[in-house]
Amino acid sequence: MTSDLIPFQIETQRVIQLLAKQIYQSPLALLRENTQNAFDAVRQRLHNDATFIPSIEITLDPDKITIKDNGIGMTPDDLSRHYWTAGSSSKNTDAARAAGVVGTFGIGAMANFGIAERLTVETESAISGERTICRADRAKLDLKQDCIEREFLQPLGKPGTTITAQIAVGERIDVQKARDYIAEFVSLVDLPVRVNGVVVSQKPIEDLVPPVPETWKTVVSAQKIGARLTADVTVILSNNADLWLSLKNIIWDSRAFPGRLVLRSGHANLRTFRSGFGLATASVNSFYQFGGVADLLALEPTAGREAITVDGLQFLQSMMADIDLFASELLSKRDESDSSTPFMNWVVAHNRYELSGRLRMTINPGDRITLDEVVQRSQARPMMLYEGTDQGVIKAHASDDTPLLILARNNPRRRCELAFLKIKANTSPISDTPIVKDRRSYMQFSTAEKALAFRIESILETDYFVKGVVEFGIISHGLPALAQKHGDGVSLILNPEGQTVQLLLNLYDTDLGAFGSMAKDFARNVLFPRIADYVPSSTRQGAEAFLRAIRRPREVFEYADDDLGNLPTIWEDYNGGRISLDEAVERSRAAVRSSVQVVDTAASAKDVVPDVIQNEQALHAAAGFTLNLDPSPGITRLEITSSAKILVIDDKEPALRGYRCFLAITDKVREDMGEFFLQPHSTSIVWGGQKTLFIFMHHSGQFGLYYDLQTREVVDAPAGGGPYPTSSIVLKNRLYIPIPDEIRASFVPKPGERKRFEVRADILRTEGKD
Repeated sequence: MTSDLIPFQIETQRVIQLLAKQIYQSPLALLRENTQNAFDAVRQRLHNDATFIPSIEITLDPDKITIKDNGIGMTPDDLSRHYWTAGSSSKNTDAARAAGVVGTFGIGAMANFGIAERLTVETESAISGERTICRADRAKLDLKQDCIEREFLQPLGKPGTTITAQIAVGERIDVQKARDYIAEFVSLVDLPVRVNGVVVSQKPIEDLVPPVPETWKTVVSAQKIGARLTADVTVILSNNADLWLSLKNIIWDSRAFPGRLVLRSGHANLRTFRSGFGLATASVNSFYQFGGVADLLALEPTAGREAITVDGLQFLQSMMADIDLFASELLSKRDESDSSTPFMNWVVAHNRYELSGRLRMTINPGDRITLDEVVQRSQARPMMLYEGTDQGVIKAHASDDTPLLILARNNPRRRCELAFLKIKANTSPISDTPIVKDRRSYMQFSTAEKALAFRIESILETDYFVKGVVEFGIISHGLPALAQKHGDGVSLILNPEGQTVQLLLNLYDTDLGAFGSMAKDFARNVLFPRIADYVPSSTRQGAEAFLRAIRRPREVFEYADDDLGNLPTIWEDYNGGRISLDEAVERSRAAVRSSVQVVDTAASAKDVVPDVIQNEQALHAAAGFTLNLDPSPGITRLEITSSAKILVIDDKEPALRGYRCFLAITDKVREDMGEFFLQPHSTSIVWGGQKTLFIFMHHSGQFGLYYDLQTREVVDAPAGGGPYPTSSIVLKNRLYIPIPDEIRASFVPKPGERKRFEVRADILRTEGKD
């Protein structure tokens, strides 16, 4: 038996604790990554020898993590050249990829030392039969001298690797929490993974994505799902239009993609896997809120994080657009579509009103009938159509001989009915158009009306890029405002008898300081829903123009970031002699800093934006409108600055659109993409494990921005999420996004505490491009 010493390939006193702890910031992350390595080793051995019986054994103690596998093992050369060398990986080969390995980054042993004070690696190679044990103490690691103890042992004929990490004082683990955490990542692994002797893998996928109650089911091979997607599909539909989909043998753009998708509408969370091993919770935009499991070899993890690459996220988003199309065309042939608001939203967004025939509308007298039936009945003679709600009008016109079609009050059903009937049916409308009386010219405005007209016109042009002309007149139906397309702009009539307009006019006379911000909030809450279709960026062409504009400053940032590189490539460059050690350290330090957000200060929202909550309450009381999930602009107070990273609202005070916590996004993202939040957008938020994902969709539906946060600890709430009311707050130097109450505790720091998040953000196309 012989032993010698080999060098550790980087200067750890300057780098290890700084960088490794940034990548693996908790014992849970160390556990995940080392289990992933064990899984890869087993898959590689299975690829070479399908006869052996694989296993992974994990032993958890408060101060120690041991992970044992009977995989391919490592040779002494593998240990020296790859495991103990940052930036080098033995899994970056065609054979390893063919085996379906998960990780290929080559961060190696370095990452463990963020929280481990001692690491022992005992391994026997299934290739060479050599058995080796290495021991390393974090305190002794040094670039200038050999510091890793390596001992050559007699082979036992039992290939595999055992890694034992002694956890540093102050980093002790909660054994039950750690067990539950790793169980989520290995739940679909098709080989036994034991944690403290109990198998936590090999779970049926139905445990993760339960099927919906079955009203109708179909199974189709080689189903054309969209322009680029084909798969073997199983569909289960419930009586309230919930959908469960299973996709196998997936073909995308004529290429086979091994793996499977199992989705359920309204599920929100999409858990991603590779070869059955969990990667991360993802959020992609879907009208049906499809979530579930995406287990695809095309998905790759990012180095050290509970995340997938941007390319992987964009791939899922592109597939989801085709899946939404398939679901919509399928539902259009089913009566259950009448129960599906997501179906109607998809129809409106894609201008596919011809698919609305199975929707039912009100007819008086009689029961609701399908739009297809309306088409049939209107062929003989036109059917009367009423767009209003006046019961007197309905009674005056409706009879058994001449039944009256009554348009739905609310969108998206109303828009579906109106557009379908316009293109398919023969109807005779009964007028319910609002009437404007006492319309006044500018010279007849009061001083307050002139001020309000000027302020609203300025807001429309500055915030929404709409040229507007504001007039005043008494509007029927109790409407506060009426918008009409006028040339290249909008004619906007305000009702001085409406409560919200009166509120603003009185405010001009009594509190001029509050008048400007209230006018902005009035434009956002009351006027924007009426002019949304006239905002230039709501069209595909407008969205493309805005997207080009927002990407222009990003090109500079992306180029700088590419120069900076990521941790694996930085250390590959150092090992290859292309950059110096000092340069590697500085690049690594900057790379880590640029992707981390630290939150240690919280302020009361009423101290920072005192008028926002008051205005919201006043407008709600005056206009009587309710919160919805439609796109809307951010709340802007561009004259205000704040140093706070978190804004909070006390439980005794009124919430702002249902929220009591708002998180400032990083300065880099704000400077780079802040313009996005001035545009109307919708908000979806999902969470699970250590991840919280925000998807902000542009009102054109053409693209969105995702903001991905990874916390040090598991989010203090069961996995969940979905669409939420938009309530972004844009200040001069801060941009706050809303945090749902369910996860507020995971974001608000306690006195003296520092919350730390790893951040990723980017623009995603929803369809048409990868």
